[in-house]
Amino acid sequence: MQYQEMFAGMAAGLTQDALLHPLDTLRARLDTSISSANARRARTPAVALWNEAKAVAAADGLRGLYRGYTLCLTASAPANALYFGSYRASRRAMGDVAPTAVRDFAAGLSAECVASLLWTPLDVLKQRMQVGSTSLGTWGAVRDACESVGVVGLWRGYFAGLAVWGPFSATYFATYEALRSAMGGEQAKEASARESISAGLAAGATAALITQPLDCAKTRIQVGLVPKDVSLLTVMRQVYATEGAQALWRGAAARALWLTPGCAITMTVFEAVERLLR
Repeated sequence: MQYQEMFAGMAAGLTQDALLHPLDTLRARLDTSISSANARRARTPAVALWNEAKAVAAADGLRGLYRGYTLCLTASAPANALYFGSYRASRRAMGDVAPTAVRDFAAGLSAECVASLLWTPLDVLKQRMQVGSTSLGTWGAVRDACESVGVVGLWRGYFAGLAVWGPFSATYFATYEALRSAMGGEQAKEASARESISAGLAAGATAALITQPLDCAKTRIQVGLVPKDVSLLTVMRQVYATEGAQALWRGAAARALWLTPGCAITMTVFEAVERLLR
């Protein structure tokens, strides 16, 4: 991995978290039964998002939307550095041995496998703080996660996370690189900020919506709302049977609004900082 790519990844992750953390909080709550009654009764994901935002703001104010943010400030930077560094290293390692789309898809998947070693504990703690009370701090979340199975509880949902974020990253990077290449032609490696933003928005929206039902089940596993040995597909079936299909898609608007601009921001900042460092 090259240091420019790792530092650029850190900057990209911190920028995204600073701007979009409230939407991540709403996504986590909407993916679980913790969400407000008005949000659960909503007929569309957009209305559910609005109702949950009003409920959190009324109960806890702005503080409620930034639950787990301090944890992100300390842990997100190294996780993003590992993620973007692994992605670029994987692309270089594969070179021209595979078609471009296959290479980008595989590099995105491998980056997720590596970075999730750091991202999974971050996700477990952050999401427990997002769906819990405002008084639940980082150490309280650690204690809750480790209570029944020890420190391994911090990596609860690692494989479930890969089942969600692996396809997400693979789909995202394959779509992003294809769109950026189409817009930038032979100069794709030096694409403008406008091209990076446009490709990032389209790729982020596509990958976010494709993986929403999987994310709903993964979130429930990581916050401890289901037995520890239940699989991702089993959770999806249970949610569908007991709460209906709308429960799997309740967080879709929050997830799309979080990840679509988030992906555009991270890639634009990543490439700009990387060029600056080079």
